[in-house]
Amino acid sequence: MTTPGDDSTQRNQRSVHISGVTGSVSVGDHNKVSSVYRAGAPDDEAHRQLLDAIVEFRAGLAQLVRNDQTRALDAELAETEGEIRDQGRATPGRLARLGELLTGATALTGLLASGETLVQRVRDLIGM
Repeated sequence: MTTPGDDSTQRNQRSVHISGVTGSVSVGDHNKVSSVYRAGAPDDEAHRQLLDAIVEFRAGLAQLVRNDQTRALDAELAETEGEIRDQGRATPGRLARLGELLTGATALTGLLASGETLVQRVRDLIGM
């Protein structure tokens, strides 16, 4: 039994900080995890291939030193990935912005093996 002012309970508690999680996570005892995936996302084969390329490229990008360029590119890739997962496809405006960022990041796309695949998937979808 604890009394007011007794902080022994607080000393025995541990905190958990989780960052950058994709998918389902459970922490602690007796938890239930539910995941909801939208059926039909992505809408077509081209968007499925783009989504796969984004996931692979972002994994490689996470291994590089973070700077303004990598953060901006990762943020746009995350938005594009989310849009494809939620809507089934990326809007033409989103694809155009991503294409511009990738054009300006040729050093990064050339550095990562998955970069050329990502660039080609975006070009296929925007008709370049």
